[in-house]
Amino acid sequence: MPKITRTIGPFHFEDLDPKRFEDLIRALANDFKDWQSIEATGRSGSDDGIDVRGYERIAKPAESDILDEDEESDPALHPMQGNTWIFQCKREKEIGPKRVSAILAEVDENDPPYGFILAAPANFSKASYDTFRFDLVKKGVMEFYLWGRAELEGMLLLPKNDRVLFTFFGISLVSRRRSRSTEIRGKVVNKNKLLRIMGEGKGHWPVLLRDTNDEHYPFEEQYPDFNKNPRWKRFEARRIHPQGLIVRHQHWYAYLDVDKKEFDFTVKVSLIQPHHVDDDDWTARQKEGELRDAIEDFWDHLPNRNKAEYCKNSLVRFEDMLVIDEKGITPDRCPHIFVDFQNHKGPFSGSHDFLEVRHGYSEPERISLKEFKRIKVFPEEFSTPTIGTVHVDGVVQLDSDTHRLLVNGNEGIREICVMDGRYTFLKERDVFMLKSARDNSLKYFQVTHVKSTTVGEHFAGADREFRKEQLERRLDKELVDSDVINVFEFKQTYDWRIERYKG
Repeated sequence: MPKITRTIGPFHFEDLDPKRFEDLIRALANDFKDWQSIEATGRSGSDDGIDVRGYERIAKPAESDILDEDEESDPALHPMQGNTWIFQCKREKEIGPKRVSAILAEVDENDPPYGFILAAPANFSKASYDTFRFDLVKKGVMEFYLWGRAELEGMLLLPKNDRVLFTFFGISLVSRRRSRSTEIRGKVVNKNKLLRIMGEGKGHWPVLLRDTNDEHYPFEEQYPDFNKNPRWKRFEARRIHPQGLIVRHQHWYAYLDVDKKEFDFTVKVSLIQPHHVDDDDWTARQKEGELRDAIEDFWDHLPNRNKAEYCKNSLVRFEDMLVIDEKGITPDRCPHIFVDFQNHKGPFSGSHDFLEVRHGYSEPERISLKEFKRIKVFPEEFSTPTIGTVHVDGVVQLDSDTHRLLVNGNEGIREICVMDGRYTFLKERDVFMLKSARDNSLKYFQVTHVKSTTVGEHFAGADREFRKEQLERRLDKELVDSDVINVFEFKQTYDWRIERYKG
C-alpha cells in the first residue's frame, strides 16, 4: 500500500492584494532586526519607491567611549533615529536581472539607506542575485537581502512566524502539531486498550464493529438494507498490528490445486463465528445448521491435498477507532469497536486475501492467490450428507501407535496407506470403528476419499521426506517412488451423526 504523506502546497502570494503583500513582508520583518520603528510607507500610494521603511536601533556607546565635554564631537543622535532600511515589495512571479536593475535604480546613491531588501514571490536566478549584489554595493548600501519565493516560504514555515502564516493564509502548523499530538495520543490509548483485552499474540477473539452513525443497535429491522449494508457486524480479531487490529473479514471453505494454480470457494456458510440468530427462531437455526452440515460434508470428501480455506484479513486502524467498549452488551457480549463505515469498504482501511492449508496441529500454510485462477468446484445446491457401510470394530487393524493416537483424538493423522490388498472393501462414506483401550469406548471414522497412487506422486511438498519416513516405519519397509500404495483418507465422526444420516 503506498504511503500517504501530508504536505503544504506552494503559497499563493499572487492571491494577496499588493498592499496586503506589503503587510505580509512587514510582518515577517518585525523580528528581522531590532527596530526602533518600522513604517508602512507604501499604503498611501505616493511612497517614492519605498514600500516599507524601518529604523534599526543602534546600541548606545559605553560611558568610557563618550568624549569629554571640551572635546569635539558629533551632535548626539535623536532617540528615534537609527540605521535606515528600505523594503521594496513586488508581487511579481518573474523578475530577471534587467528588472532587478530597474527596481534598484530608484535607490539614491547620494543618500543610500543602510540596508535594502527586495521581496518578491519569484524564483531569482544567479544572474539576478549577482546584479542585485553588484548594484547595491556600487550605491554604497551596507546590508542587503533578496527575499524570493523560497526565502519567503522558508520564513513562513518557521514556528515563530506561525501567527503570520495563519493571518495571511489561514494555516497554522502549531495547531496541526497539536492536532497530530492528539491523534497520536488517541492511537496509543486504543492500542493499549486492545492489548489489555487480547494480549500480544495471535488468537480468535470475537469483536463487534459498529458504525458510529448507527442509533438502532441491535434492531436490524430498522434498516431495510441491513443485509447489504450492515451497520454492525461480528468478526474474529486475529492479532494486533503496528497500525491497528487485524480481523478475519471473510472465511469460507475452499478448493485448491497447487499444480494447476486453480481454486474455488463457497460463500454459502461463513467459518467465522455464526452471525447472531434469534434464539427463539428455531426454524432459522435448524435451516442454517443443515446447510452448514451439507457444505462441510462436501468439503470433507474432497481429497486432502485439495482442501483449503479462503481467508480475507482486514485492517482497522487505531486512529479510526472512535470508542472501544470493552464489555459490549447483549446480544453481543464482546468488545464493541465504533468506527466510521465507508460505503463498500465498511470499517476497513485495507484487506488481504489468501488460502490457508492446514497440516495437523502446525500453523496453517498461507498460499497467495496471485497467479491463481478461480474455477467452478462447489455446487449451487448441496446434497444432504449420507453414510455408507458401518464396519464393526476389528475390521480395520492399525499399528498400536496409530491406533492409540486416533482413539485419543489426534487430528494430525488423516489417512491410512497400505501396499497389500487390505481394506479394499472400504469405500468413500463408509465408517469404521476403533476401540479405546482406556475405557472401551468406540471411536468412529468416516472414509472421505480413496485412491491408488505411487509413493512419488503421493508424497509431494516440503514435508515429503518426513512423511515418507513415517510410512516406512509403519510398514517396516523401505519405499521407492514407483511403489504403488492404496490411500484411505478419513475424518472422525460421531454415533449421533451416523444415526442422523444413515440411509
